[in-house]
Amino acid sequence: MLGAAAVYAVSTAGRLEPAALAGGALGVVLLAVGIALRWPATVPWAVLLTGAGYLAGREGRSLVDGWAAAVGVMLLVAAELATWSIEHDARIRSERALLVRRSATLAGLACVALLVNFLLLATAAVAASAGVVLAAIGVAAAVGAVAVVLRLVAAS
Repeated sequence: MLGAAAVYAVSTAGRLEPAALAGGALGVVLLAVGIALRWPATVPWAVLLTGAGYLAGREGRSLVDGWAAAVGVMLLVAAELATWSIEHDARIRSERALLVRRSATLAGLACVALLVNFLLLATAAVAASAGVVLAAIGVAAAVGAVAVVLRLVAAS
């Protein structure tokens, strides 16, 4: 997933394509090393480097990238799967019910993240034509919606 995000960043990059390539490549290599050596601290840095490569590739573009929502979900899923891989101990057999529940939770998290990302992108697209005040209201509404969802999840 992290590699797919890096490839997309490079394929759509503008004049800072080398920065997008460097960020993506360093992120993927760092994640591979972290998984191989079982270092969980490398996961956020790998995601950060890949995300920075994507942002560098977007530099100079005035249009909102509609695929940014998918890139954000790819980064999230890559981080979750990498952490899951690092935590896995081959000597311990996981119960099937636990694997199914964890997979369903990850799929649900990815779907909610995609929805929130689309809402934020829609806010950014409206903000481009309507102004800063409307953008601030949209962002506040999106943050409020996420807070309500997290509160409901914590309560259950």
